[in-house]
Amino acid sequence: MSAAPGINYRIPLASGLRPGMLHRSGDLTAFTADEAGLLVAQHGLASVLDLRSDPEVARYGPPSGLLAHGVRWLRVPLTGYPRDTIAARRPGVGDRTRYLHGILTDAAPGSWPFLFRTLARAADRPFLLSCHFGKDRTGVVVAAVLALVGAPRHEIAADYAAGMPDLLAKADRFRDKWLRRGHTREEYLSRLHTSPATMDRWLAEVTDRHCGFEQALLGLGVAAGDLARVRGELAASAPLRPGHAVRPGHPADAGDALDGRR
Repeated sequence: MSAAPGINYRIPLASGLRPGMLHRSGDLTAFTADEAGLLVAQHGLASVLDLRSDPEVARYGPPSGLLAHGVRWLRVPLTGYPRDTIAARRPGVGDRTRYLHGILTDAAPGSWPFLFRTLARAADRPFLLSCHFGKDRTGVVVAAVLALVGAPRHEIAADYAAGMPDLLAKADRFRDKWLRRGHTREEYLSRLHTSPATMDRWLAEVTDRHCGFEQALLGLGVAAGDLARVRGELAASAPLRPGHAVRPGHPADAGDALDGRR
C-alpha cells in the first residue's frame, strides 16, 4: 500500500511487542475494499476491536470493507467518561491529559474487563484496535497493551504522536463534526493534534496514581488471567503459533460475537 490506508492507520513498533500483531486506526468505514483486502492478504488481519459507541456506529456505520474480507467485527464500546475536560476550542496538554485519564478511570462500569476479556481471546492472530479518530480511546488502549509487554514510555508516547500527520491530511472527512459543534476548521485541526508530551505526562500520572497500568486495570476489574494472556500472546518472546500465516476467513457477520467462528 503506497499511501496510508483508511484513517490514522499504522502498525505500532515498540520494544517488547511481537511484530505485526497489533494494528490501530481511526474510522473503520474509511478502508476501501482494496485496502481491506490487502490488510488481510499481507498482514493476516483477523479481527477488529471497535471501541465506538452505539450512537457512533449508528451514525457512521459498520466496517463493511473489512467485513467483506472475513475480518471479525468485535464491538467493545469504551464510553461513559467525561468529555468536559476537552470542551475548550483549543484544549491544552493539561486538558488532554485529564481526558485520557478519564477514559481509563471513568469509562462505563465493566468496559475495561469486557475489552480485555475480548482482547485476550482475539490476540492470538493479528487484530486492529479502532475508534472514531484512532487517537484517544485507541491511544489509551494501545498504551496499556504496550506497557503490558514492557515498551518504554518514550516509545509509547512516540506511537501516540505518530498518527497526527495522517489525521490532519484527512481532516475534511470529519467536517460534519466541527460544523455540528460550531468550530472552525482551524480550531478542529488543533483538536486532532497528538503531542508526545501529552501521552508522556499521562503515562507518568498512571505510574504515580496507580503504580502502572497493570495495577490500574486490575483495580478496574480486569481479570489477571486476561492480562496474562494478552501479554503472553503479544510479547516479542511469544512463540509463533502454527498456522499463524495469512488465512482469509469467511465473510463476517456484523458484530460477530466471540463465541462465533474464527
